[in-house]
Amino acid sequence: MMWIRLLLLATVFCVATGFSAPAEGQQLIVSGDPARIQPQLGAYMEEIVPGDEREYTVEVTNPTDKDITALLYTADAVPALGGGKDFTLPDDPELGSSAWYKTPDRPITLRAGETQSYTVNMRIPEHVEPGQYVSVIGVYDDQGPTLAASDNEQTQFVTRMVRKTGLQVVLSYKLDEAKPPQAIPNSVTYGLENGRGFLSILLMNEGGSLSKPEMTVQVKRQGEDKSVLELEARFDSIYAGTVAQHRAELSRPLAAGAYLAEVITTVNGRTEQKELPFGVADEAQRTHWGTASSGEIIEVAEDGSPLPSPWLGSSRIYVYAGLLLLLGIVTWRRRRADRGRSKESR
Repeated sequence: MMWIRLLLLATVFCVATGFSAPAEGQQLIVSGDPARIQPQLGAYMEEIVPGDEREYTVEVTNPTDKDITALLYTADAVPALGGGKDFTLPDDPELGSSAWYKTPDRPITLRAGETQSYTVNMRIPEHVEPGQYVSVIGVYDDQGPTLAASDNEQTQFVTRMVRKTGLQVVLSYKLDEAKPPQAIPNSVTYGLENGRGFLSILLMNEGGSLSKPEMTVQVKRQGEDKSVLELEARFDSIYAGTVAQHRAELSRPLAAGAYLAEVITTVNGRTEQKELPFGVADEAQRTHWGTASSGEIIEVAEDGSPLPSPWLGSSRIYVYAGLLLLLGIVTWRRRRADRGRSKESR
């Protein structure tokens, strides 16, 4: 099928692409209307009425002693790379409920210590598929510093640090009829970065609500029974119609050859299991690029030796564009199902 080919191409693309990293220490503070905010989650949480028009108020505060200019914009919630919650950047395509907002993005300037109130307007489509839709009203400041790095071959890499923060808008529609949350193993890839080996696993949630899966991975050489490495991980937030990545740093690079990863995920008692092949090129064919490391390591067995006890390791990877392409494909499939559902109802 064509969509499977697109997913595989997107996987290759995402491993080789960087993006601007959200930096800690965001200076601006975004808050909502206390009368409508759900206090436990700190977000707007409402039921969907198809065709309804909504208005959301946010207050943006500058607690610093300097003036700050930023962009007020709406975004789609996505899983953070390496775990947790994140949201798209201003130039990313609107593939989820962020497309429902009618208020254009606009620059804002806050003086030192100032708080300003803003409103954004939304119109919910007439036809909505049962499920949960999460967007973000955020502020974005790209005036952060740049970080330079290089690999052993002295190739230079630059990561532009951006500051963004926002407030979630969580809208639900007939959740009891929504497709159950999923965590479908999509692909496994290997890369060598700054002399370190990394394994990346992509999971897709084509369900209708938030997925918080547990995952186990066992890697073997193809044609062999001995495990080369094992890992366990938990995902905090895979939103409906999105793709999440787990990325593990290995104790040593894998030897060149063909491998098979058995990936098992569990969500609400439902298990998905897939065997996903991947290859490791020899040193002359490897592509090198630079990223930041979390410092957590997954042990890799030496040839002929038993596998050490596994322990969890993950690392942030800045490969945003590829994940957005996967997100677009999942969203397209959800919208196609929605159109089919609408035709049946007629």
